[in-house]
Amino acid sequence: MDCLDEPLHLQILTSLASNYARDAKDAEDPNDISVLLNGLPSDSFSGNHADDLIPHDEDDWTEFEINHAISYAHYVSSLPISSSYLPETLTKLNALLFGLIRHGSPAVESDGSPSSSYRSLEAGGLGSTSQAQLCEGLLRALLWVAWAKEDLRDDVAKIFEDFVQKIQELMDSHNSGLTFPLVLLHCMSSVVSHCPLPPFPTSTVASIVKTLIAIASPGKLIKLVHQPSSATSTPHIRPPTTTPFTAPHPITPSGVVMTVTEIMNVLLATSLLPYPNIEQKQKAFAHQAGGCHNQYSSLYGQEKSGSISKIQTNQLVDAGIATDNVQRLSSRADDHAVLDEAIRIALRWWTDLVGGSSFVEEPYSRRGSLFSIGGQQDEEVELMVSVLYLLNNLSLHHSEPDAAHLTRLKLLLSEDSSVSDPRVLEAVFICTSIQVRNDRSLGTAMTHHIRRLLLSPIPAFEGEMGGSGSSVPPAVMAASKCLAICIEMSANDDLTSSTLYSLLNTLSHSATAPGAVSIRSTPVHHHFKGESDSSTVKTSGTGVRATEEQRRLVAVTAVEVVSRLALEIGKEDIIHLSISMLIQRLRGVDLATESTIVTNLVPLALAAPNGDLVEVYRAFSQISRSSHPEDPRNSSNAVLAAQTTLAKGLANRLDCADGYLVELLTLFADKGTQTQMVAMASHGYDSRNKDEVAQLRKEGESRVGDMKAWLAALLIPIATLLSHPSYHPDRGASPEIVAHFRNLWFLCVVFGLSGPAGLKRLSDHETNALRTIAEKTPALVLENSNDFVASDLAYNSILRKDFAAHIQQQQRNALSSYLPHQKHTYDIRNMTTPQTTLLMAISDLEEARTMRYRPSVLLQYFCNDSINESSLIGCLDAISQKISASFLKQVYSQVITHSLPPVVADETCKILVACTHRMRKVREIALSYARQLLETFSALLCDKKVVFTLLEILTLMRRSCELQYTDEYSPVYNFKSDKMDLTLHLTDDYAVRNEITSQLHSVTKHWLTLAISRAPIEVQSTLQTYLNESRDVLLIDSVEMGAGLALHFSKSISRLDRQETIMPNIGGWPSDSSNLVASQFAAKNYFTGELSGARLILTQGLSNLQEGSPANSSPEEMLAFKSQMAQATSNIKTKNKPFTVPEIRRILLRAVSVLVASPRMDRDILHYLVELPMAAFTPLAIAAGVDAWTWLLRQRPEAEVAIIGAITAGWLHTIRQRKGLFSTSMNYRDPFEQPVEYAPSDKKVLDLELAKARKLLRPHLLLIQVLSSQFQAIKYRERGIMVSLIRLMMRSLKAHKHMSTHPLAREVRFSLLLFGFQMLASSRMEALLELRFRDQLFSAAFSWFAFRPQWSFGSDRIQVGAEIKLLQDLLQVVQEDKIRGVHSTSSLNDRSPAFLIRGSASMHEYENQHRDRVKLLQLLVENEVSRMSVWCNPLNETGRPNLPATGALERATGGDEWTRLVGKAWKLNPAMAVHMGERFKNAPVQAEISRLVKSDPKSVIQVAEALHFLLGDKLENNARAALKWLPVWAAVPPVTAIVYFQPRYGNHPLILQYAMRVLEQHPVELTFFFVPQVVQALRADALGYVERFVFETSKISQLFCHQIIWNMKANTYRDDDASQPDPMKPLLDRMIDMIVAGLSGKAKAFYDLEFTFFDAVTSISGKLKPFIKKSKPEKKAKIDEEMALIDLSVGVYLPSNPDGVVIDLDRKSGRPLQSHAKAPFMATFRVQKERIDLPSDSNIEIADEAKMIKTKYDVWQSAIFKVGDDCRQDVLALQIIAMFKNVFTSIGLTLYLFPYRVTATAPGCGVIDVVPNATSRDEMGRAKINDLFSYFVDKYGGVDTVSFQKARLNFIQSMAAYSVACYILQIKDRHNGNIMIDGDGHIVHIDFGFLFDIGPGGIKFEPSSFKLNHEMVALMGGRESQGYKMFTELTVKAFLAIRPHADQLVDCVHLMLGTALPSFKGEGTIMRLRNRFQLQLSERQAADYMMGVVENARENVRSNVYDGFQKIQK
Repeated sequence: MDCLDEPLHLQILTSLASNYARDAKDAEDPNDISVLLNGLPSDSFSGNHADDLIPHDEDDWTEFEINHAISYAHYVSSLPISSSYLPETLTKLNALLFGLIRHGSPAVESDGSPSSSYRSLEAGGLGSTSQAQLCEGLLRALLWVAWAKEDLRDDVAKIFEDFVQKIQELMDSHNSGLTFPLVLLHCMSSVVSHCPLPPFPTSTVASIVKTLIAIASPGKLIKLVHQPSSATSTPHIRPPTTTPFTAPHPITPSGVVMTVTEIMNVLLATSLLPYPNIEQKQKAFAHQAGGCHNQYSSLYGQEKSGSISKIQTNQLVDAGIATDNVQRLSSRADDHAVLDEAIRIALRWWTDLVGGSSFVEEPYSRRGSLFSIGGQQDEEVELMVSVLYLLNNLSLHHSEPDAAHLTRLKLLLSEDSSVSDPRVLEAVFICTSIQVRNDRSLGTAMTHHIRRLLLSPIPAFEGEMGGSGSSVPPAVMAASKCLAICIEMSANDDLTSSTLYSLLNTLSHSATAPGAVSIRSTPVHHHFKGESDSSTVKTSGTGVRATEEQRRLVAVTAVEVVSRLALEIGKEDIIHLSISMLIQRLRGVDLATESTIVTNLVPLALAAPNGDLVEVYRAFSQISRSSHPEDPRNSSNAVLAAQTTLAKGLANRLDCADGYLVELLTLFADKGTQTQMVAMASHGYDSRNKDEVAQLRKEGESRVGDMKAWLAALLIPIATLLSHPSYHPDRGASPEIVAHFRNLWFLCVVFGLSGPAGLKRLSDHETNALRTIAEKTPALVLENSNDFVASDLAYNSILRKDFAAHIQQQQRNALSSYLPHQKHTYDIRNMTTPQTTLLMAISDLEEARTMRYRPSVLLQYFCNDSINESSLIGCLDAISQKISASFLKQVYSQVITHSLPPVVADETCKILVACTHRMRKVREIALSYARQLLETFSALLCDKKVVFTLLEILTLMRRSCELQYTDEYSPVYNFKSDKMDLTLHLTDDYAVRNEITSQLHSVTKHWLTLAISRAPIEVQSTLQTYLNESRDVLLIDSVEMGAGLALHFSKSISRLDRQETIMPNIGGWPSDSSNLVASQFAAKNYFTGELSGARLILTQGLSNLQEGSPANSSPEEMLAFKSQMAQATSNIKTKNKPFTVPEIRRILLRAVSVLVASPRMDRDILHYLVELPMAAFTPLAIAAGVDAWTWLLRQRPEAEVAIIGAITAGWLHTIRQRKGLFSTSMNYRDPFEQPVEYAPSDKKVLDLELAKARKLLRPHLLLIQVLSSQFQAIKYRERGIMVSLIRLMMRSLKAHKHMSTHPLAREVRFSLLLFGFQMLASSRMEALLELRFRDQLFSAAFSWFAFRPQWSFGSDRIQVGAEIKLLQDLLQVVQEDKIRGVHSTSSLNDRSPAFLIRGSASMHEYENQHRDRVKLLQLLVENEVSRMSVWCNPLNETGRPNLPATGALERATGGDEWTRLVGKAWKLNPAMAVHMGERFKNAPVQAEISRLVKSDPKSVIQVAEALHFLLGDKLENNARAALKWLPVWAAVPPVTAIVYFQPRYGNHPLILQYAMRVLEQHPVELTFFFVPQVVQALRADALGYVERFVFETSKISQLFCHQIIWNMKANTYRDDDASQPDPMKPLLDRMIDMIVAGLSGKAKAFYDLEFTFFDAVTSISGKLKPFIKKSKPEKKAKIDEEMALIDLSVGVYLPSNPDGVVIDLDRKSGRPLQSHAKAPFMATFRVQKERIDLPSDSNIEIADEAKMIKTKYDVWQSAIFKVGDDCRQDVLALQIIAMFKNVFTSIGLTLYLFPYRVTATAPGCGVIDVVPNATSRDEMGRAKINDLFSYFVDKYGGVDTVSFQKARLNFIQSMAAYSVACYILQIKDRHNGNIMIDGDGHIVHIDFGFLFDIGPGGIKFEPSSFKLNHEMVALMGGRESQGYKMFTELTVKAFLAIRPHADQLVDCVHLMLGTALPSFKGEGTIMRLRNRFQLQLSERQAADYMMGVVENARENVRSNVYDGFQKIQK
């Protein structure tokens, strides 16, 4: 951590210290805080005593060591006061403190001179900020130890004495400057000013005081003046300018004395006062210093507030000194001497400050005082105050009153006082208060003394009184407090009233100042032009003016003092008297005095009884009304301010709020009436002088404008009153209140204060006030106002008739502008002014209310029959629609910024309740409103209150309808929910009730369906919560509609579960998740009850089982869960202990139940709640986590941020660890880059691969569903979570190159993309972030298409359908995506955000490029959808996904456009462009890709498939320049690499080197399979590359060596009889000799052993030739004879079984086979092989395969040995079939092939494995079995048996695979002898002597498709059966699966063309082979084509004829 920046380092350490202290044990183990202790300065603990503890090492402390020391001190200060560890800290604290002093002191060299180190920069110790922090922290910690342990207080006191003594010594030192000791002094001042001191002994106090006096001695102050850093303008405490690292300290004489006096004041006052409650003060000790210490924060001006000194002063003023146990310094003689010395020094300071003779000699007394040097006036004033407090505290330490000090105070409070600063005067009053509080005899005398003072003009008050009606000055407050104490101490009851009268008599005697005339004394026609002021100045003498100002000052002071005095005394009669007297004196006073009275009446009114409060606000109204209507500008602003202050102060007096509100509204109405009068007065002028009339009207309009401004200002106090959260005049408003509010809004409308006009006229403050008023305004029309339109509205008195007539047309026009639709024109034209005003008022009011998200009140206007039946209803409807649209727009503006206020949910609930209103009109509008709201913002249904309200309404509505049958003649009108604060007021019409219920039930189902489709987890969890919180019911009253609906939808399938959504209704039952809901519901209740019962037993035992259990989790529970979850997480990560999913689920749900019952969220348990399943990261573990998380979030929504944050962190961890979606362990690989085995298909392998893939990918899919659902729920309101999710998405999208490319990853990847696009559409991002986010989305989307197109894995049609639906959803969101880019934050104001996106200079250019990108993605996704739909529906059946062969966009795209789009794709992702060639097979695409690859090969060197576009079928000249990149090009599959050795590539060295590198790069186990092709590549190996590869590889692998030798021997001749040598024979012979010669040692011995064994076996066939014409027994005898002679050596193997070792042979197993001219025979060997026993379940981990142990097993393998019979054609056929099998396995296609092994070992010789446990169809015939169906029934049982059905399934799967193989390879001679049926029912084809272009007899009589005769179809179940349909589907899918690999399959055959096998007819064979793949067709066309092939093969007559011919031949 030492590498961190220092402030961050300190912040981390102090935070750790806080946590350690919070969790500290009673006996602290030092190891627990080793992080803090290990970093402490190593030299600070060298002894055990204080003197020894001072370190002697001269090494400087580093900043990091100081940080550790600061954090340790903070730790000590934060420990509980009861901690037993506190005493142990004293030694360390002492050592650190004095070590700090040593560290900060100057180092002295041997010659006695100071060191030149940085510590001596200022001729002494520097005193850095960090040193000051440490000093303060240590002093605080020491004080905390002293408070905690009383027996250590003396030790701490001694440390403080020594500390102050050290400061004095440093200041006295000649080697030391003053900076460091003054820093220490300031640190001590700062600490004692904020931390309460413990009761130190008086001796300690005296000692410290004595030392402090010495520190502030004249000699040291003079030394300070000598320092060069001093300046005359320097403040007394500030950081010096010498270095920015120096801590604050006093640098002037006044600053030093100020600091000393502050410390002394605290020390002296502490001795006089009782102990504080120290535990409540700990925060002062545990002040956080780490990382946030401000070096300017300790200036005197900032330390005052909340300082200990101020608190102590207030205590002395309020309570005085207790006579008992007071520790005065005068009690001891030694201490008394210190006290006297302190008084003497303080008096000298005081005398010097107030202007007496200085004790400082010249030349420092130029201004008569040392304190004037380097200081400012304010500093001297502050010092004067501090010294005065010091004198006062010193006097209190005398046992007798200090007469001299009292005299001094009286002198300062006399008329002759020279005190001119209010701060000094305030201090004098405070000191006097303390003296009187402690000496009652002074009360009466001081009362009269102060009263006389207040009746005279006090200079100190003059600067405080501006006559502006501002708050009471502190000096006046101190005077009032002092006067109250004096009266209290005098015990004279009459003294209070006499004081009040004497003070207020000054108002009656004062004359009104000219030019400051009171409003009430103003003549009616006086216009306040201000000329009188200037004339008074001119005509009056200075003395007269001064007298008037003095009288005003006395009057203002008197008012202030009277007000504060009454409040200080606090008696109701005194407050009443004060209010009465002040109100009486409002008449005849000047404006300044009036403002003061008004201002001071407010606090009195708030403290007075209700009657006096009413009198006050009525007086305010009277003042406002008394202003002249023609010129209101001189109305006192103080009245408005007072009214506002009074309104604000009524928070605790809301019982008076209604009266005050009526008063303010009445005042508003009265002023509105006056405004109308003034407005109309200007229109009543009758004069012929037009200019005069115009001038008069102009003046009138000006006055009207001023009055409107006053009205606008009056909105502020009204709004302030209404802003109290608990004040709701709109609820249950009386007609009077409604009328007053209606008048207000009418006036606002007619005077343009509301609506659009108001936005222009009002200030922002006034606009907000109007909106606040709107929020609390009741509906302007009551429901029960009968005939409202004709009476109340028509005769409304607020609008004067003349004024109404004058503005009638204006109002109509204004209303027309509100409702621009023409259909309202006629109605508006016939409306009266009150009617138009009402509509506009409603519009403005509800519009303003809508701005505060409260639109539901609008519905109340439709409750009035009078309005509904009037002509107003049409316009009101239009206004309702307008406001509805405005509200939705307002909500959207908040939704997009994720800051929707909670009130919207409350308003939604009110609208839902209104849907049940008695009046149809209200119901209709409310339902329309609710539909708009909930269908536009469906996430509102994730709000618990909204859902509960909706369900409760349904429950109550059904209950109301039940009464029709249960209590028919006594309808109930009000129905109250016992679960929520909800009451329905219903009509008595049961038909209407039923209609409402049916309608709400219908829309509720629609709304819940919509909500569940967006946020299923949250909505369904909320519904479960509703059921869980449902009322307890028995058999009676057990039917609830709300609960039923909740249960129905809580188990419904959401659209996010795409797989289950597309599952058809099986058995007529609509699927649901009842099992999941029941499990979750039971688990929640079980684990809640389990822990609840455990708490009951643990707390109360078994004695009170009827009692309820404790509701809250105990700390012990929390600790237990925390530790166990931590251990479980550790076990999972380290795999030390197995942890099953049930165990994970159990501990998670128990943890949630603990958290739900906990009063606070434990952050550690929350962390483990997410980390535990994320550590396991299996589908079941994540699913268990989802259950736990959703339960917690529904019960404790406050955990939302923590849970989502932890999930986000866990997701990001999977990216770093490459887990799940971000793992490449199961990435797509070319099926021929994986070992190809000659073994039967194994479904167990497919199932295991599927399980592994699901286990790998499903966790992220579940997390995406959780986050997507949670996002839909919180996207309106949680901005912080949105930021977290955006971060998660950006990190994930950036890692797209690491995302899995497994076929099943398609769903996860595109689900993530869909989620990302939804986030993009629902978030208001900063423009650049938006653009980058979108770019990342498209990059991640394109990355899927940067690989070869893939089919889905396995046979899950639902999975494929879900992927299709997902891709279609993605297409839709991509089409709807719009670039906003409106919210940009950048310093580049002249640049578009797109400027920072590579390739874009402007938003326009970016949008153009984006359009191409969108089109490209649409094309690719459309193609993917089309391909997947073919895979899902290969037979193009109705009822399954059935899309056109090509997408609409693909069909509409032309040639040039294709070229352009390929170029665009190349720019975005070259790999994607390359693979477009496989998706879009038109010529322009292929040509453009080829051009781009050749022109820019570097971009695609990592894409192996791009090499095809570079090299093609042969090397072109335009590709030669790009060949230089081949050495670094990605590797192609082996067979493709072998092709590049062909002559058509010109033997180009670079191509040959590349092919060579690729073959060497692939493992030998892979190239081993392609030995026949490698041998054929030698034909064109002019440069010897293949020869070298063969030779080198033979050295590496002995098996490869043997196989290549056998194959080369087999190819030395072209015929069976070895009579026609192959042109390659000399080369092959040389190669064989060279390879054999290269063998040595064990390799040579193994070669000899193997070939000797094999030659011995194969020679038997040659020895049988003389016996060809003999009988089988004779042949058998000869074979047995030879078999007995075979010597079986250890380690030999059969050439056809190189993966096994022959350990035995059945020497009697020899069997001659039928042949006309050959002598083949069959023998059986015991072969030992190895295998990995694959698990049958899905618990295997991806990485566990490598750890699996291989087991050995033995198998008896029969083999056929042929001599004189060429096997190479069989080898080729079975090689291609094995490659087919690899293709099928790679995509999980359940097809069966058995590519048994055939090895050609010599010309006309070979070994053929026998298919075990198989019977040929011919043998069945000979056994009199007529057809396959009969055979299967005989062998496996009846049709309905499981064994038969399994066998038939095996037959179908194998038949489909072999049908495709027979068609592609054109395998002929398919008579019954060449078709086998194995023991499991699989069909297996053997004997591939006729392939491609030849057939038996040289003719192709058999059909060109494959054999599918009647008995095969019948076995499948017939043409219309499920079995035959399955066969057809599998055949089509098999064909579709191999088509993408046609090139490699064809190449594999093409390479063998040089062998001149009989099946080859030159290049035509290859061309026809390629054509059979139909590569020019689309996927749908290819599927249709293959269906035609199947149809051609079915019961083809040519197959039947051929079978008949073969039967005759036999």
